[in-house]
Amino acid sequence: MSQALAREHLHYVDMIRVLTIGLVIGTHVLALEPIAPTIGLGAVTIVFHVSREVFFLLTAFVLTYSTTRRKPHWPSFWRKRFLFVAVPYLTWTVLYFLADGPPLRADVFWQDLLTGTARYHLYFLLVSMQIYLVFPLIRELLRATRGRHGAVLAACAAFQVLFSLFVQKGWTAGVLTGWLHFPDALLPSYLGYVVAGAIAGEHREELVAWTRANFRLVLAGCWSTIFVGVGIYAGQVFIGGETPLAASGVWQPAVVVESAGIAWAFLALGLRWQDRGLPGKRLIQSTSDASFGVYLIHPLILQYLLTGAAAIGLITLAGTLPPALVLVLMVAVLVPLVYLLSGLTAAALRHTPASLALAGRARRRTPANSRKRLDPALATTGGMR
Repeated sequence: MSQALAREHLHYVDMIRVLTIGLVIGTHVLALEPIAPTIGLGAVTIVFHVSREVFFLLTAFVLTYSTTRRKPHWPSFWRKRFLFVAVPYLTWTVLYFLADGPPLRADVFWQDLLTGTARYHLYFLLVSMQIYLVFPLIRELLRATRGRHGAVLAACAAFQVLFSLFVQKGWTAGVLTGWLHFPDALLPSYLGYVVAGAIAGEHREELVAWTRANFRLVLAGCWSTIFVGVGIYAGQVFIGGETPLAASGVWQPAVVVESAGIAWAFLALGLRWQDRGLPGKRLIQSTSDASFGVYLIHPLILQYLLTGAAAIGLITLAGTLPPALVLVLMVAVLVPLVYLLSGLTAAALRHTPASLALAGRARRRTPANSRKRLDPALATTGGMR
């Protein structure tokens, strides 16, 4: 294997991370919006909810790419990846537990630690560790089904739609009922996305070539899936009688369709950015590099921003404004503000000894030592760094 191939950097992965973390922040901002859930809020939320699915697709894509280029030594694979996820998971579980203030009960802390519920986003780290644990089996699945990956993709899509329907409807399934009622922190809930992302990584060159050649078709397909997703949401509200909050939940089957279209569009946009000479390369790469830290810290920054807004009367003022205007302000002002503050904080942490614990990455070294760093496209935390 040539040194050039071993060092290849997937620039489009940086762009995908940057775009997807924006959806993550947007989802959490909308979830805490200081107005009653409206039809417009739900319509935007049902689109933003694809962020978790896109990150699971991307995680598997990157892990497959990195383990295809060189034969992995699985004990080293596990040791490296668990270090860069387990340490920040423990650290941020403690920090978010303390941020909630008294009473600080030991039983609550242990429950948070075991279930990823210290904050609404920490489940992702638990699922990531499960992905790393079984990834050798996923690689074996790719090998065993070679030549039949199209059928596997169809099965993945069918599984995710059916599973989402069971969760959304609150149906029971015998011994599986507990899983269906509490799906967020368990890998099987996302297994279709992980296998699909791994197949995409296995066929990376063909996928990239086809996407480049069909850029407009991919974007049109993305808009079509969004139209379908929002249409299903509207039908559930106006025909099915569901509330906007219930109809826009993350486990809606419509999210499965949207996830495929938006993830593919993000790949197309990343490739177009790369092919046009990487404008703003330094900003995009630094944001991608800090993305895991942004993911970890942004709920705390959002919490304090909303607390400050309430203290100076902005939350009360929002209650007097038209809901549509509040929604626009949240998406156009608060989301970028949280992104900016989180990004600056995470980037600063990357230069400190606390980088591993708080940003999920080894401390950023000086340029003289930069060649020893892992290729950012192959970061130990996969799709979310």
